[in-house]
Amino acid sequence: MAITGIKPIWVGLGRAAGGAIVFTMPIMMTMEMWQLGFYISPLRLVALIVLSLPLFISLSSLVGFRKSKGFSDNVADVFVAYAVTFVATGIVLVTLGIITFETKAHVIYTMLLLQAVPGTLGALLARNIVGESSERDENDQRTYRDDLTILAAGAVFLAFSLAPTEEMILLSYMMSNVHTLALLLLTLPLMHAFAIAGADVTGDDLKQWSTHRQLFLRFTAMGYLIAFAISIFMLWVFESTSDQSLHNTIKTTVVLAFPAGIGAAASRLIL
Repeated sequence: MAITGIKPIWVGLGRAAGGAIVFTMPIMMTMEMWQLGFYISPLRLVALIVLSLPLFISLSSLVGFRKSKGFSDNVADVFVAYAVTFVATGIVLVTLGIITFETKAHVIYTMLLLQAVPGTLGALLARNIVGESSERDENDQRTYRDDLTILAAGAVFLAFSLAPTEEMILLSYMMSNVHTLALLLLTLPLMHAFAIAGADVTGDDLKQWSTHRQLFLRFTAMGYLIAFAISIFMLWVFESTSDQSLHNTIKTTVVLAFPAGIGAAASRLIL
């Protein structure tokens, strides 16, 4: 009887560790993330962790790695997810030889904190990406606030993965103003296609412009605004806006908002 009671806890932790590793794998094995551990500003790193907490707490109430009931349960889940991410990613970084006995303590701590955002996201989503989707209550009704949380989660994952790379800045310099506007205009219809696919509407509804207008305002436009805001924040965190003019910063943000926006829109289908 005792084993039966303990088993779900360990199963949840195992799924959380698996989700954390899956979501951090792209950044754990890129040089930009290793180097960030040496020079990233502590203030920016703390801002990243603190501002991600409300998103993770809201996300935990939707698809946490265990069935949470109240606010305190969701907060506990988030901090457990942080702890699991630290352990799981730490083991991988040591195994890869990125963290060694010669690595300074503050660099190790910074590296692990950098993994915390995508890793915690993966840990909280583990119930969906690893299994246990059957445990979700089919009678649960998703609110518009829940949809916004999911949009933000999708944007955070892709924006975090790409913001530290030099390609975002390089692309912004290569693109003219016309290219930038064209990219924005390409992002919106692609996001709208995902909004239509994830909407509970009939074919007859889609023949009406009012349906498209409502979907565009509620999910496409709002999703892009969320993706744009998250993109510029991520660029600031990783110091990709330093020594750039306002014009180039906006162009870089539009570039990053392309994958972030697609990630936001696609997340409503995945979750």
